[in-house]
Amino acid sequence: MEMSLLFYIILVLSLAFNILWFLSASFRFRVRMTGYILCIFIAASVGGILSIPHGRTPKNHFRIFNIFHVISFWMHLTFELRDVKYIDSDKPFILVANHQSILDVLGMSYVWPENCVVLLKSSLKFAPGFNLCTFLCNSIFINRFSKSKAHQAVDNVIEAIERDKATNKILLQFRKIWIYPEGTRNAGEKLLPFKKGAFIIAKRANIPIVCVVFSSHRNFYDLKERRFDYGGHVIVQALPPIDSTKFDTVDDLLSKCQSEMQQTFHRLNKELGNEFAE
Repeated sequence: MEMSLLFYIILVLSLAFNILWFLSASFRFRVRMTGYILCIFIAASVGGILSIPHGRTPKNHFRIFNIFHVISFWMHLTFELRDVKYIDSDKPFILVANHQSILDVLGMSYVWPENCVVLLKSSLKFAPGFNLCTFLCNSIFINRFSKSKAHQAVDNVIEAIERDKATNKILLQFRKIWIYPEGTRNAGEKLLPFKKGAFIIAKRANIPIVCVVFSSHRNFYDLKERRFDYGGHVIVQALPPIDSTKFDTVDDLLSKCQSEMQQTFHRLNKELGNEFAE
């Protein structure tokens, strides 16, 4: 009797799920988003635990990302990498990329360079599972709402580029920093005005900036429309390094990077046929 009742409950739930799945785009969006967030949590938690014996090192990123790739196969997203030779370097640089949505976590995992750390907002310190992997990957946190703490974070980034705290050895020939200069997610046609942090760091450390541009997610994902389609294609274009020492001011360097990234973003979206609402 109990087994029969359980069978009918499962049957009704399965029918309800399938009806909602085929009739409601919003329901499909919520299910896929839940699955994606679970993939992030599992990859961060399992990858973090497996990384504990290896200590704090940027190499842990690849262990976590490999798990993420395996368990997110069901999304069927493809990333076409172009000119990644510009990030395949032993020399230090600041990598700046456009920031569109939560899907950027998956995108960055396919183009992550060796010996790179990321600059993150301080609130992510408290995200379950995620906080362990960021600690073990040597991520650097910045408090965007405190000017003094933000300046301290910039100093910490420069120190991370220049010196390994554990061995006190200079690492100028190795370290890279990944930064989203827009500071917040932006799914629009135009990039948001860039924050100055990445460019101040590049000028103070006298290292180049490598711009990486991801084409829009609009052909398969739109948060406002509650749309998250099966499959999708993203072009990832790395641009030639920009020598920070050739610019007199931080503002000039920032303007150059933003201009090149905006032009590239427009070109990639035109190639893919991504259309933006007026």
